[in-house]
Amino acid sequence: MFKLMATLGRNEETMIDLQARMEAMVEAWAVMIDQKLESTSKVAQSMHYTVVSKAVRDEMKHVTPSTLNSSFKGWGWWKLWSISGICTGVMAVGALLGSLTTWNVVSNLGGTQSVVVSANEMKILQWAKSSEGKQMYQLLLSNQSAVAACQQENRLQGYCLIQLKKTKPKK
Repeated sequence: MFKLMATLGRNEETMIDLQARMEAMVEAWAVMIDQKLESTSKVAQSMHYTVVSKAVRDEMKHVTPSTLNSSFKGWGWWKLWSISGICTGVMAVGALLGSLTTWNVVSNLGGTQSVVVSANEMKILQWAKSSEGKQMYQLLLSNQSAVAACQQENRLQGYCLIQLKKTKPKK
């Protein structure tokens, strides 16, 4: 019987050890995959920069200074100013919406919220503030470990011994 129990104990320890090893291996895989994805994204980003800069250099070879000057003559400047105005307007509207949203959230989550309390909750609160409620709170605090032990053990069938300090009667 002893050999059987020893074997079961070793098997249990092996299973616990395997679980810990599997968790460590899964965490290592997650870290490794994150590292691989990060290095891949860095490579893709550098390749993107290389391709874009090469395309810009190739296009700049075809552009002459006279081509640049002719594109901004006449109505060209008006087009540039109108596009700039539209972009500025969109950014201003976004900033306004952002500030209004922030103001609304701050005002709604501020400290001036009212809480609705029912009549029953009010009675409980008044009892808790009374001397009897304060005494019960102290009793619970001083016997917290005993109450927790009684809740865990079913053999006491819900009964528990607690310690009560003797109070002097009020005159």
